[in-house]
Amino acid sequence: MPHYVEPLATWFRSGGPFMWVLLFFSACAAAVALERMIFLYFVCPRDTSGLVGKLKTAVGEGRGADAAKMLQGKGSPTLALLNIAVDSFNAGYTAADIQEDVEEAAISQIHRFSVRLNYLSLFANVSTLIGLLGTITGLMQSFTSLASVDAAQKASMLASGISQAMITTAAGLIIAVPCMVVYTIFSNRQSVLVKDLDESTVRLLNFMKKKKVQ
Repeated sequence: MPHYVEPLATWFRSGGPFMWVLLFFSACAAAVALERMIFLYFVCPRDTSGLVGKLKTAVGEGRGADAAKMLQGKGSPTLALLNIAVDSFNAGYTAADIQEDVEEAAISQIHRFSVRLNYLSLFANVSTLIGLLGTITGLMQSFTSLASVDAAQKASMLASGISQAMITTAAGLIIAVPCMVVYTIFSNRQSVLVKDLDESTVRLLNFMKKKKVQ
């Protein structure tokens, strides 16, 4: 067993019952952060300009099937919208109908960038409040119990109660600070991806509109 496990377990037990609540929220925050990281950084490509260029070339040369193959199995919102545009173009839809299909799908696809992201902000706020609640509860118990103990034990009991109170505050902040940092990083990533989605779909739709006019 690693040497740091026992001191950590002792520190956890010293924090009182609210530490279990904080542990639950920290596990939830870690799960949400991991899921969002995989989606935003691995499922969603940041720059699709190269892919849009290849799609325009394929569509311009009449190779609509090749363009569709480039987008098969892609799970990001941007590529999903591009796939809808290519499929609608291959089906012979008008430029207005293609744009309408893409705009309709965008309502649900863009939402995928931000789903569950606000939970990180929620966990940060709730963890801080639970830490403060644990602090207040610990201090209340300490001062309440002082009236029923001997004078020799009062200092020791007061120190123990204050220590428990401070531990819950520290634990709440240990969870809250990373949650807010990760939330900010992911929010910035989301903004970049939404911008790329807008640019990519507009470029492809404008090109298809010109091809329909020709």
